[in-house]
Amino acid sequence: MQLTVTFRHMEPSEKLKEYSHDKLARLEKYLDAVIDAEAVLTVEKFRHRAEVLIVSDGLKIKAEEETEDMYAALDMVVDKLEKQIKRHREKLKAHKGGAGPAAKRGQRDHADRPEHSDGRGHEALEDGREGLAGADGGLPIDRRQTVRPEPLTLAEAGARLSATATGQVIFINTEDGGRLSILRQVFGGRLELVTIAE
Repeated sequence: MQLTVTFRHMEPSEKLKEYSHDKLARLEKYLDAVIDAEAVLTVEKFRHRAEVLIVSDGLKIKAEEETEDMYAALDMVVDKLEKQIKRHREKLKAHKGGAGPAAKRGQRDHADRPEHSDGRGHEALEDGREGLAGADGGLPIDRRQTVRPEPLTLAEAGARLSATATGQVIFINTEDGGRLSILRQVFGGRLELVTIAE
């Protein structure tokens, strides 16, 4: 999970950051994709307000709570988010219709489903999920993404990273001899630069 915590009108607290991360991490079990979360913790007089935005594979969910205690506000926000995610999952299940025998057994059986390309390099299955036709190695790959890296300086990649919800930018580093690189944000807001060796 990629978590960004912003403190407004209060001193930054590592304990609150860790508490936020631990509470929000429990939501990962409900979502298939990586979670990007932004938490804004604000204190105004005696009111402690927690606002959290979660982005996961196109799904955006926001909740906010205000109490006299920041930890209680975070607990209540996470409970709200959990309810919203569960409601979203139930809607998806209802939209897909009944589950066949393979789904009832908890197995993935995509061999008999027609597939078509969506024009983005992804293969879409009838149930809306994406899969790879004939993926080697028997890996349970649900989605493939084709990326065309652009030539950027490290500063330009950093600007792109702050504007993206994915938490990473894949680019051709013009300051490093045109080598393929990945700039990504890791826990605590720190940046990591990965350079692909030739």
